[in-house]
Amino acid sequence: MCMSQKQPNFVSSRNYLDVAERFLDIGFWNADMATGEVRGTDGFFRLLGMPRSEPFSLQQWIALLHPDDREDFRSLGAVVTMGVSVSRNVRLSDEQRPPRWIRISVEEPTTADRIVGLVQDAAAEREAKAALYRERARLNAFIDMTGGVFWARDLNGAVNDLRGWERIAGHDSVQYGKESWMEVIHPDDRQRVQEVREACERDLLPGDVAFRLLYDGGEYRQVRARTAPVRRQNGAPMEWIGVIEETWRNEAASLPGDGTVLRPQQLRAARVMLGWSAEELAEQAGVSTATIRRYETTGEHMKEATVSAIVGALARHGLILTASATDVGVKLRRPDASSRTDAGT
Repeated sequence: MCMSQKQPNFVSSRNYLDVAERFLDIGFWNADMATGEVRGTDGFFRLLGMPRSEPFSLQQWIALLHPDDREDFRSLGAVVTMGVSVSRNVRLSDEQRPPRWIRISVEEPTTADRIVGLVQDAAAEREAKAALYRERARLNAFIDMTGGVFWARDLNGAVNDLRGWERIAGHDSVQYGKESWMEVIHPDDRQRVQEVREACERDLLPGDVAFRLLYDGGEYRQVRARTAPVRRQNGAPMEWIGVIEETWRNEAASLPGDGTVLRPQQLRAARVMLGWSAEELAEQAGVSTATIRRYETTGEHMKEATVSAIVGALARHGLILTASATDVGVKLRRPDASSRTDAGT
């Protein structure tokens, strides 16, 4: 008895291609460089936002692009004839909706007059990159606004991101592990900081600790560090982030004289009394030299944080701003309290 064997069912390559184009938002095309004729798949025309059209030409394609991107498209042919693959991001221009970004990739030609390429939707990728850039820009703006330090480290203790540190250390090195960080903390504070860190890591909870930190000039200054775990969706930690607040700046600004408006005349007098150049004052206060010079000559408004930084720098060297109903001045308080010098302005 002869039994017929069932023939296997095969899916055509066209079906596979259609599935790939729909899931990946891509389309394939080839063009005759001599005639300008373009042949494309269903995905190609779908991405261009138009019904499948035969014939279709390079000139028609160029007309669909944003005017600023057309030259980039035209350059594709010249580049691939040099025997290299190339891609360009261009915008599709449509009066009915905002421009849409697509990526056009072209393979090096297999024949002298025909090129083969790929188009894909680039909007999602660009939006993701823009969102990432926006988040980083926000973080950088926050760091600049608060004047602190931001850091992020992995679960092994390696620091992967460190910003604002150069103002303290004089460089922006990120080569700090768990033990290296302890070396820049005052010896009397290290055990307490270590205990807080270990408790945070053990309980996976935020931490808050104040300590003295070694600055580039060899001086220890009071700071406050806050840290918290960054968690995955299941609650497991994936890294730690933290900020260092320079509390010594606020403390210096709250010395006697706090609340006094900083006048350009006071700033000039203060520099003379200390024998500082504008550059030296800028370095001590952690602000730009241009800010110092501009305020002394024009009295241009400065941010409260900038004023506090300048007042703090002066106060650390014994200069106190004074003011009354009739005048303003600068008082130099020396280590010997009986020896004082006043400068009225």
